[in-house]
Amino acid sequence: MPFVPQSIRWPGTRAVLLVHGIGNASVGQAGSFPIDALKRALGDDEPNVAIYSINYDFINDWVAAKINFQAGITALKAALALKLGNATADAAIAESVGDVLWPVLSADLRLAVRDALIAQLDQMQLDRAISALEAGDDPLDYQVSIVAHSLGCFHTYEVLTAIAKEPAHQLRPASDLVTFDSVILMASPVQLIRTVAGAINALVPDLNTLAALSKPLAIPSETRSGKVVACTKDFISITGTHDPVGGHLLGQKLTWAYMDIQGQVSIVVPQHLLNINSRDSTALALASAVAAGGAQLNDPHAWGGYIDSQAKQMRGVLFT
Repeated sequence: MPFVPQSIRWPGTRAVLLVHGIGNASVGQAGSFPIDALKRALGDDEPNVAIYSINYDFINDWVAAKINFQAGITALKAALALKLGNATADAAIAESVGDVLWPVLSADLRLAVRDALIAQLDQMQLDRAISALEAGDDPLDYQVSIVAHSLGCFHTYEVLTAIAKEPAHQLRPASDLVTFDSVILMASPVQLIRTVAGAINALVPDLNTLAALSKPLAIPSETRSGKVVACTKDFISITGTHDPVGGHLLGQKLTWAYMDIQGQVSIVVPQHLLNINSRDSTALALASAVAAGGAQLNDPHAWGGYIDSQAKQMRGVLFT
C-alpha cells in the first residue's frame, strides 16, 4: 500500500515526530509507539503538543525480504562474534541486534523508509505553516522535534543528512530555514551499523550511498557561504548501560558500537538486568522480587523505558 503521511492541526506551537525501528516488535503492530510514556514526560503541556508517528505498514514485503537476506544476517552475526571474541557475549549481542540490523541489507527497503520519512517531514512543515497562519503566528516560531529509537535512529540520521544537503527536498537548515528544535536518538545503532556493515561490506548494497557508512559521522548540517548550519539546535544521544544496540553490554561501553558524534549531548542511563530494588541489599531485593512473583529480566532496549527514565530531561529539551 502507498505511504500516506499523517496530518495534524497543531494545538500549540510544538510537535514531536516518533520514529521507531523496523523489526519483529514494530511493523504494523499495536504498542509500537510509547505514546503514553511521551505524554507522561510532557506532563501538563501534553494537550498542546502535536504528536506524529511514522508507521511502516506500507512495507508489506518486509518479512519476505528478511527471509531472502538470511545469509546476510548470518554473516552479520558472525562479524559481531569476531568483534566481541567472547562466546557468551556473542550469543547475547547477536540475538539483540540481528533483527535490528537486517534492513541495512536491503537497498529497496532503506529507500522506501527514507522516502516515507521525508514525505512525513514535508507534511509536518505544511501542517506547521497552516496551523501558525490560522492562529496569526509566524510559522518559524513553531518548533518540531524528532525522537527516534533503535533502527529508527539510523533512518533518521540518513534522512537528516540527505535533507540538509539536497535542494530538491526544500528542508535545508540554512537555505530553506528548516531547523529542528531537537533530535533525540535513543539506543542508536548508527556506529554499530557503521562497524558491522564495514566488516560485511560485500553484502551491503549501495554502501557508498549511506551517510552513516561512507563518511565520518557528524551532526547533519548544510554549509552555505562558508558557514556550517546544523539541522537541529540540540542533537542528543541516549542509551543504557546494558543495551547492546546502543553500544553497551553488561555495563561496559563497546567503543566500536557506541555512537559518539562530536557536538552531541551524550546520556548513558544506568540500567539493571533484574527488576530488583538496587537500593536494598542484594539478598533483600531478591527476596522481595521473589515474594512479588519472581525476579524478572528487564528489557534494556525498551523505548518506553528510556522515555520514562529521561522524562525530566526530555521535557526540558522539548520546551526550551
